[in-house]
Amino acid sequence: MIPKVSIIIPCFNAEATIKETIESVLKQSYKNIEIIIVDDGSTDNSFELVCAYQNDFVKILSQQNAGPSAARNYGASQAIGTYLCFIDSDDKIYPEFIETCMEAYSENPKLEIVYPEAEFFERKSGKWDLSEFSLKQFLVDNCIPIYPVIKKDTFLNLGGFDCHLKYIEDWELWIRIVKQGGEVKKINKILYQYRKHIGENKSLTDLNEIENVSDKSRLYIYNKHYDFYRLNGLGISTLITSVNDNTKYKKKYYNTWYRKLIYTMFKPKKYKQLMGE
Repeated sequence: MIPKVSIIIPCFNAEATIKETIESVLKQSYKNIEIIIVDDGSTDNSFELVCAYQNDFVKILSQQNAGPSAARNYGASQAIGTYLCFIDSDDKIYPEFIETCMEAYSENPKLEIVYPEAEFFERKSGKWDLSEFSLKQFLVDNCIPIYPVIKKDTFLNLGGFDCHLKYIEDWELWIRIVKQGGEVKKINKILYQYRKHIGENKSLTDLNEIENVSDKSRLYIYNKHYDFYRLNGLGISTLITSVNDNTKYKKKYYNTWYRKLIYTMFKPKKYKQLMGE
C-alpha cells in the first residue's frame, strides 16, 4: 500500500481564501491522503467554513490563537500519515503535487525534504525564483519554502517547529533536518501557487517592524546553530564575505541582521575594522 500523506493547513481568519486551498488539496491525484485543518482561534467565519468539509479523511481541529508554528505542530501530533506537508491557508497546489513528491521518495528513500517549484498568483504572477539547494548558500539564506513533503517521524523526533520564532521558522526546522544528514530534492516543476494578496502594501512602520523581527530571527538561528555554521565554514568572518557576495544581501533590508550579530560580539572599534568602515 502506498504511504499516507497528512496535509496540514493552519488557518487563522482565512475565510476569504481557505475554501480555494481546501478544494485544491481535494483534487490531488495521490489518493492516500488525510487533510488536517487547524483553526488557530479565528474570529471570522473560517471555522464554520472548514467544518463543512469534515469527513473520514478531513479532520478539523481548533486551538486558542498561538500562531502558525503551534498550529502546524498540533496538526502533526494528530496526523496518522507517514509523511507530512504544510500548506498555507491562502495558497493552492496543483493536482499532481503530492504524487510527484512521493515519486521522488520512492526513487530515493534517503530523502528528507522534497519540494517542487512555485508560482505567484493574484496581485503578482510569474515563477517564484527559488535557488537550487547548496548547503553553504542555504545556511546564508533559505531557499526551501514552507511546503515540502517531509517524514513525520523526523519532524516529531526533532520537536517540530520552534515556537520561539515568529518569522522564518521553517528555515530553522530545515536546518535541523539537514544538520542530521537529511537529503534535499527540489523538483523542477511548478506545482505550488503562492498568493500575493491584492492591496498588500505595507506602511513604513510595518516594514520596519518586519525588518526588526527578521533581524532577531536570523540572529536567533545563527546563535542556535553556531557550531553547524562553523563546521560548514561559516564563522563570523566567512559569513560576512558570503553575505556580501550575495547580491540579494546588498539591499539594506537583508544587510542588517548579520551587522547586528557582529556588533554584539565585538567592541565598536573592532566592528568598524571588520566591516571596513
